[in-house]
Amino acid sequence: MTVDWISVDQDSGEGDCNVVVTVSPNNSEKERSAVITVENSAGKASKTISQKAKGSEVKPDPTPSGGNLSPKTGWMELPAIPEGMDAFTHSMTVGSVSTRNYSFLWDYDNLVAPWVAYPLCKWNIGNNIKRTNAWGLDPLLPEGKQPVLYRGFSKGNNGWYARGHQIPSADRLTSYESNSMTFYGTNMTPQIQDGFNGDIWATLEGKVRSWANSSDTLYVVTGCVIDYPEGQTVKYALDNYGKKVTVPTAYYKVVLRYMKNSTVGYSGYSACAVWLDHKVYSTKNIDSKYSMSVKDLEKKVGMDFFVNLPAVVGEEMAAKIESENPSKVSWWW
Repeated sequence: MTVDWISVDQDSGEGDCNVVVTVSPNNSEKERSAVITVENSAGKASKTISQKAKGSEVKPDPTPSGGNLSPKTGWMELPAIPEGMDAFTHSMTVGSVSTRNYSFLWDYDNLVAPWVAYPLCKWNIGNNIKRTNAWGLDPLLPEGKQPVLYRGFSKGNNGWYARGHQIPSADRLTSYESNSMTFYGTNMTPQIQDGFNGDIWATLEGKVRSWANSSDTLYVVTGCVIDYPEGQTVKYALDNYGKKVTVPTAYYKVVLRYMKNSTVGYSGYSACAVWLDHKVYSTKNIDSKYSMSVKDLEKKVGMDFFVNLPAVVGEEMAAKIESENPSKVSWWW
């Protein structure tokens, strides 16, 4: 038996794909429910969808604003959270251990995350699965407050853009759960594909993973910058519902490395920041010319990175770590 208030955009297919389920408003005076069943050769799974009657009281979203991330976590990767802005965290399970996947700051006006922060090491990178391509909605935000990107960006006022990850899919291959979270719309920004997302940006992502694989832990902040000169038209792409998503003007990755017995840096810690203007690059290679100290990046973007570092190594040592010029440190290159 089928119902006329639920529809799917496809009811059969092969391989991995996204199926969009559309639910119409309930304008009747009776509560209603339906069961959606997905079946393949490996088995089947069901999900019940229920709707209250028209005029019924609906409990508000448990986290409509304010975020769910406490600035007092002590997590080493976190930047300072600006007053009045919301930050969120997604959790995952690696083996039998519950841990954080990534945290992000949210810009409700531009519909992008100014930064995404996460710890990176062999243990939480993993190699258990392949890329899921599980494009979906972030459950921590209402649909209207995030990009809906099942089918990628549509052309806005400056042509087509790719769905660019901030925490890469390849950084979370421990499980379907951990990888699928990297495909939330909140982790995407509109990126130039050829000459950026598929090239120099992908090289940088791989380099960061190689740093992590040679560290005890690498604390990573990936960020996008929106800084259009006065008078210049702000570029945007459109999500699947026609919402405008601002195209960033630049991106960065800033990392804090910890290696207990390292001879690089101070007290086992060293840091590096890489800045890329959002444009087409003729090279895929990343080298020291794109790098700067954490302190210089902080001045450039007006942010305070790794705010919990001083509590671990002291103010003076933290200042040395964040001021060191990574282009002069051969380990990074």
